[in-house]
Amino acid sequence: STDTEAELQLGGYDPATCTDLMQYTPSLSSTDFIVGVTSLTYGHPGRNDHVQLLKFNSPTGGEYLPAIMDSGTSCLVIPGDNMGGKLQNNPFDDFTNLWDEDTSFWVTIG
Repeated sequence: STDTEAELQLGGYDPATCTDLMQYTPSLSSTDFIVGVTSLTYGHPGRNDHVQLLKFNSPTGGEYLPAIMDSGTSCLVIPGDNMGGKLQNNPFDDFTNLWDEDTSFWVTIG
């Protein structure tokens, strides 16, 4: 991956598709590809207008939301509520208020 591009490979992979070492993240489930998302940022590439959509209550640095990685869909599901008080905002409402053309999401898995 680069600062502007990435690829998700589930299961095995072909080392010839990588230009550097493969980076791994553990799955939070033994039956699904679930990882912890620590940040979901939205904005225009090349501009300094990126907005954090996951605003955790009382952040300590270890917060995450579980996310299913599914290479069979191009959909991104954004929480439509505050996740039982885990967030101080409604990320989907924030996204709909900010929506604009030529924008991108940046997802941090940690």
